[in-house]
Amino acid sequence: MLRTLGAYVARQPLLAKPDALAFLIVAVVLVLKLVSVTLYVPASRSLFDLGFSFDPYVKALVEGKGFVGCEDFGCHRSSRMPAVPYFLAFMAQFTQSYKVVAYIKVLLLSGMSFFAIRAFARAFRPSTPVAVGLAALITLVLMFSPSMTKHMGALHYEEGYLIEIVAATTLLTLALLVRGPAGFSLPVAIGAVLLAALGYLIKSSQVLVLVTVSVIAISLALMAARRGAALLLLALAVAAPAGWLTHNYTTAKRITVMSSYDGENMFRGWNANTLKLYPQCGLDVLFTDLNRCQGKVLDLPHEISRGGFKDEWSWNDAYKARALDWIKANPGEALKTFAVKFVTVTAWPRLVPHVLEDDTTRQERYRGTAEELLAGAWIVVGRLIEFFGLGLALVMIAKGDGRARAIGAASLMMCACYAAPYILGFGVERHFSILILMSSLCTIVLASEWQRLKALPRG
Repeated sequence: MLRTLGAYVARQPLLAKPDALAFLIVAVVLVLKLVSVTLYVPASRSLFDLGFSFDPYVKALVEGKGFVGCEDFGCHRSSRMPAVPYFLAFMAQFTQSYKVVAYIKVLLLSGMSFFAIRAFARAFRPSTPVAVGLAALITLVLMFSPSMTKHMGALHYEEGYLIEIVAATTLLTLALLVRGPAGFSLPVAIGAVLLAALGYLIKSSQVLVLVTVSVIAISLALMAARRGAALLLLALAVAAPAGWLTHNYTTAKRITVMSSYDGENMFRGWNANTLKLYPQCGLDVLFTDLNRCQGKVLDLPHEISRGGFKDEWSWNDAYKARALDWIKANPGEALKTFAVKFVTVTAWPRLVPHVLEDDTTRQERYRGTAEELLAGAWIVVGRLIEFFGLGLALVMIAKGDGRARAIGAASLMMCACYAAPYILGFGVERHFSILILMSSLCTIVLASEWQRLKALPRG
């Protein structure tokens, strides 16, 4: 079947042209994103009605107060990374309509995606009809993902931006690996590093992805004897974390490239109530009035979050210390918690959490049957592709030639560095959908390498 599909795809003139292929993929996904925004975003919603703690930053930027988020309990300067608030504050100069800005955002990110897909399509050629068929199937699975399509229409949480930025980063990095040192392209390398840096400025957990992509790009530049290019890439890679570290130091004398929200997020994933809730119910209920999980009444502490702490870093440190103390005092339970989070992020075949918390009523809310079936089916298929890609990466590392080993190792490292912060903290569906996306894109190239190696003469 794959061979037949691959042969059919290879005969289509439109699909044989990188620019036309990129345009077709982006155009189809763009239509789906526009439909998502139209259906899911209320026309009355504004940029100052975001949630996820972005509102105070956006309001302060619009009012000319700088990058600060002030609420009843005090002010923050480092609880959210800067890229999303600055983007929304810039857009607020023209319109405060969430829906209008969501339309603009999907158009902008579609343009970025076009150039990334085109760069990848120009560099990558599947090695056999079977590889072409696999690439076509995986591409269709990714294009018609109900979960990712819905998230890509959102403005008020980071994954609404990261899905396409991480995808583009992965594609450009794979293009570099396929080209190898002999075909090293500085523009492609710059694009990969800059997009990885942008991902980090959207969410601090992306710092490991930035490190991995930068190491890959710089290593290929050095192997190509392009020392000047390697130095330029190093400077670009360091600029974003250095800038954020400087911000943290000048505002709070804090030497860190992370955010002050990380302590509370770590605590959510490491406490006596984590496994009472996770992955069935959201860990946010630890900080709300809701005390139910799937209808079962729980004795939850209702944490105070930021309130009651003198500043944001005291808040961060207190919750991080509580998480570490719990891990030390409960090593067996902590190991079980780690195992559950590892399986959830890397292998869970369902939407997580299974039960949502309604923002208005503070009651449990179940997803609709259609969402459970469609999104759940996509996750199952995505997980199968992810596992297949993982297996291929290990085979490439163990039995491949130099090129195959490099692609296998780089694929594993990128996916592991994306997943690690969510395993150490906690991950839900919008987080691990991106892992499925990354691993699926890597699988396209890994499958081609597998087919290429099979075709080589033995002995």
